[in-house]
Amino acid sequence: MKHAMNPWDNGFIIRTWDEEDAPEMAELHRNSILATSDEFHTEAQRQSWAHGLDGTGYIESAEKGEKNLVAVNENDKPLGFCGYKNNEICGLYVDPEHQGKGIGQRLAMRAIANMTQGRPQKLVVGSSLPAVSFYEQLGFQIVKKVTHQTRGGEQQEACDMETPSIEYSDQIGPHEGRELELMLAGKKKLAWFNEMDPVDVFEPHVEAGLIHRYVWHDWTKRFYEMMHAEMPANTAWPEPAFYYMPGEEDHLDELLDLIASQLAHEEPGFVLKDEREFGKLLGYSTRSINAYIEQLQAQSAKGELTILDN
Repeated sequence: MKHAMNPWDNGFIIRTWDEEDAPEMAELHRNSILATSDEFHTEAQRQSWAHGLDGTGYIESAEKGEKNLVAVNENDKPLGFCGYKNNEICGLYVDPEHQGKGIGQRLAMRAIANMTQGRPQKLVVGSSLPAVSFYEQLGFQIVKKVTHQTRGGEQQEACDMETPSIEYSDQIGPHEGRELELMLAGKKKLAWFNEMDPVDVFEPHVEAGLIHRYVWHDWTKRFYEMMHAEMPANTAWPEPAFYYMPGEEDHLDELLDLIASQLAHEEPGFVLKDEREFGKLLGYSTRSINAYIEQLQAQSAKGELTILDN
């Protein structure tokens, strides 16, 4: 299978895994382990950690409910993968030859986007020592250090990590983490995502025709063409994704026009009437919209943001 790549894809896209990916996943998994620094593990520990990887473990884990996302190149070759289940990142590995391209971050962000739609109280991960700083950048904190026996029998240190508690509100405040639930309950007609698109949990409902999905490629193309020369090569360029209920096409067009109008402002800032319209289109209550506007006004009074006249 060949994949058409956009310049802003950085040479990879993310898709759900297939059992046929398992052998190549095992190879990159093993290569990633063996490439870890002596600072963290001895050669014996690395060999023990990588021992027995042949791909069957991913299939067995999938049968127990674990989901895998795979980053692949244009020829559909796996370059990295992330497994997750419920509120846990079960494993994330990137081939050493393809590290530094933002693959790990993109995999983690997509897994987190999917997991948070289940409204977990917190997210957890059992991190190897080399990956601790990566997860800290994503908001995880070390809970405790642990020692466990790896596949080949060697003992190895690792860290249990978790995020702070995630707060949810059904009455007022953001819809983050509740979009799918609200849409299926008929309480929200439109949802808008940038980097944190929970495409995999929405996918069954999109395939069934219960919800539609639109990805705004032209917006990303324009943003990329304006900014890519000034940005690092591994920049993750968000592609805005919109989910909408059948019959809401006109409201989607209104939302896209409103976003385009906002981006056309020469001066960065907020237009309050536009923010109110965003809130209405995205299904927020009048109470929530008013609270958000008051928050913007308070921040403006402190000089933290700019409110534009129009």
